Amino acid sequence: MTVQQTEPDTAPLDRRFAVEWYEGWLDAWNNNRPERVSALLTEDFVLDSPTTRHTGMLVRGHRAAHDYITYVLGAYPDLEWQVTAPPLFSDDIARAAFSWTGTGHFSGRMDPPGIEGTGRAFEFSGLEVFDFRGERACRLYATYDLLGLMKQIGLHRGSSKGR
Repeated sequence: MTVQQTEPDTAPLDRRFAVEWYEGWLDAWNNNRPERVSALLTEDFVLDSPTTRHTGMLVRGHRAAHDYITYVLGAYPDLEWQVTAPPLFSDDIARAAFSWTGTGHFSGRMDPPGIEGTGRAFEFSGLEVFDFRGERACRLYATYDLLGLMKQIGLHRGSSKGR
């Protein structure tokens, strides 16, 4: 299935707005409140990340974004995101990029595919690039080391005990 990509506004973002918006995004995640994201996203919002690419998940729209956050927090209930650098902004379109570190434990259940948590801690870093239409995000492209995360939580054959 081909997913049509949503287009951002052609004017640059108000930088203060973008920082406050991202604080709301992280607050929804850090407080396990996925229902809050619908106010932050367009109806045609698309999320593209290493997790969605690996699992084949299609995250498009409010319900899918809510379900994706619920899926991630189901596996990592104490997941906490922290901003690690000043944001980057496009001067040509409504786009902002945010660097982060995520920490927590794989103490829940990853379902699908139905894997019980190992209890192992993790820390990983990444970058989220958001495109905006109006005061809502219409697209998220995230990048991070999914394989490194899987090694830390014990879900990759190459992982070592105690590391």
